[in-house]
Amino acid sequence: MGRRRYRYLVVGPERFRWWVSHQHVPASDPGQVVGPSCREVLTFAREGTRGMIRVVFGSGPDRVVGGGGWGAHEGGVGRISGGCLDLHRPATVRALIDEVLADGQHFGHATHVDGWQFFDAALTRLPPEPPEASRDPSG
Repeated sequence: MGRRRYRYLVVGPERFRWWVSHQHVPASDPGQVVGPSCREVLTFAREGTRGMIRVVFGSGPDRVVGGGGWGAHEGGVGRISGGCLDLHRPATVRALIDEVLADGQHFGHATHVDGWQFFDAALTRLPPEPPEASRDPSG
């Protein structure tokens, strides 16, 4: 196994390490016909402090997480009814860090929080992405 590659985000005087992972969780109901469920996890830590915060986006009704099947890529989370976040996008990470910290979460130990509770607020914090045509270098 290789070393984990952190990305860094600077917010004012603070620097955060962060990474995204895709996980498979065994089905909780032994009679469940479908296989394991998936989840995307954004983990971040503030440099100079202990502990980390894991923002977990689990699959479920109206919830799509990356890793295949639905056309979502690893790091993508969204709702079938609308809206999606790219957890590899620094602006998304910044929006989630802001929301999680505003909710009163703090460092000091490993903490898991349900990412879906921050989904809508993070989505509204994001600047709009440029239209596809303007990102296409050939067009």
